[in-house]
Amino acid sequence: MKNKYLKLLLILCLIIAGTIGTYAFSFRNMTLDLVQISDTHISSDRQDTAYKALGSSGELLKDAIEQINDIKGLDFVLFTGDLVDSATEENYHKFYKLLTKLKYPSLNCFGNHDFHGDMTKEEVLETVKNYNPNYTFSDSYYAFSPKTDYRIIILDATMEDSANGTLPQEQLQFLDNELNQNQDKIVVIALHHPSVEPFVASEHSLLNAKEFNEILLKYKNPIIVLSGHYHATRLHHWGNLVFVSTPALVTYPMAFRHIKIVNFKDRVEYKFEFIPTRLDEVKEQNRQTVISYSTLSGNIYDRDLTFTYHKKRPKSARYKRNKIKNATKQTTTSKREIKKLSQPKDIKSKKQPKEKKRKEKKGLISSKRKIIQTKNCRKHNRSRKYKR
Repeated sequence: MKNKYLKLLLILCLIIAGTIGTYAFSFRNMTLDLVQISDTHISSDRQDTAYKALGSSGELLKDAIEQINDIKGLDFVLFTGDLVDSATEENYHKFYKLLTKLKYPSLNCFGNHDFHGDMTKEEVLETVKNYNPNYTFSDSYYAFSPKTDYRIIILDATMEDSANGTLPQEQLQFLDNELNQNQDKIVVIALHHPSVEPFVASEHSLLNAKEFNEILLKYKNPIIVLSGHYHATRLHHWGNLVFVSTPALVTYPMAFRHIKIVNFKDRVEYKFEFIPTRLDEVKEQNRQTVISYSTLSGNIYDRDLTFTYHKKRPKSARYKRNKIKNATKQTTTSKREIKKLSQPKDIKSKKQPKEKKRKEKKGLISSKRKIIQTKNCRKHNRSRKYKR
């Protein structure tokens, strides 16, 4: 009897241990924990400008790495372009020498500054592969799955001798195919140029942003788009779509983002944490020289935000399309207001509807009076008949 009880206990222990192990593994796959850094603009020979603290670029990245190392349980660090201020061997050497202190793996997409300089695009790719063992991809755009619940898509919208960006048709097709094949996963897209602008900058925009957004609108699974380039802090989320603009490390507010995503069966929880660098003197000097620092730093909800997307209630493509249009319209409101102010006001057109309403009211009152009068006349005639 004792042997039977012991066997039963052993079986129960094995079952409990197995279930605990599977739940722990599934929870790890449910969570993606990453840091996004953008526009580090590492420079070995340039001085500060009114817009960028290039002389302190190395110190700023060093401070960011120290803070990232203190975060527990990160999956990886993602750099969203402009790793260096110009494409030279010295700048890339300095960037990756600083990255040797980072205890987490890192990957990157490329920005317009990363290919503009002494090096060709092919030479830059070879340099990145030599320095970073995690970069095992043959091209500047690629995709991978760090966990079973997630798919990461990296795109390259850089153009030759231009700060504008455009995604070639082969990359748009690559994006569409990836989204089509991973509709059961949370997709994180990273590219340097934002498709929803934090403010108007015609010389820095993604030229085929509308085409890019139209591809996203076709799919219902959670999609998050990470970008930099504008050195501004913005967060937009409509239904399953989340657009994230992260500030530059060399321009006020000199910060990066800690992003945590948890994928549950019925919902997705997002947590965005804004982490500024600790070089206060450099930050204050840059704040005094940069134009419209409040636009670059954004509001409270652009910096720290936690929200939940419920999968059971997906927003329609029309709703999200209108939201994207409204976000772009908000950046051009000043032009519209100027047009409205410049147009002469038509006083008559405003008075006409009021006059019509008055006439209609008068007509209704007069018609009601007539009805009452006729009723009174009939009653009077009847009373006269009875009297007779």
